[in-house]
Amino acid sequence: MAETSSLRDVSSIYHRTKEVNIYPLAGDRYLIEAFLQDEVHDVHVEVEIVHPSLEIVAARSEVRNGPFTNVCNLTHANMAGLVGMKVGRGFTLEARKVVGGSHGCHRISELVVEIAQAAYQLHFVVFFQSVPKEVRQREDVPIQRWRAVNASIPGMRNTCFAYNDAHEGMIEEKAEPMRLRDQQVPVRKLSV
Repeated sequence: MAETSSLRDVSSIYHRTKEVNIYPLAGDRYLIEAFLQDEVHDVHVEVEIVHPSLEIVAARSEVRNGPFTNVCNLTHANMAGLVGMKVGRGFTLEARKVVGGSHGCHRISELVVEIAQAAYQLHFVVFFQSVPKEVRQREDVPIQRWRAVNASIPGMRNTCFAYNDAHEGMIEEKAEPMRLRDQQVPVRKLSV
């Protein structure tokens, strides 16, 4: 006789949220913020970055709550080491050396990596904002989008499985049109 199981609601015993946002500042500068929160942690990190070079021109962090909040918050000074760095290949390893490890904060290091991923996403955001609205509203043709991105976004080519040159045929044959998700984006008061 086969056992049957019933479904029931089970509460999580741990929950962490992460959020990353990009805000336009003046000219080619953007503010990228990331934060994580759980029962113990409330950690915020911000960088100002220049597009398209992705050079970091300002960096800040704040441990608003942590296991030893006032002590953990002393790692903020490490953020100055990110200024002048450019997000690209090798950035994650170098950035973790600057803000992480036994002289830094693992949570801040984790958020700097999130910021780097968002910074690279900025290439896509700027690219798609430059496409006229009537073109953006047409039905998506994956291979055309793939070719346009590879031709227009610096350093995208061969960075992952989907953007690998060897998989162009696979994109043409198997890719489905992109579906955009509705999102509520945060609004923040900033000096621009």
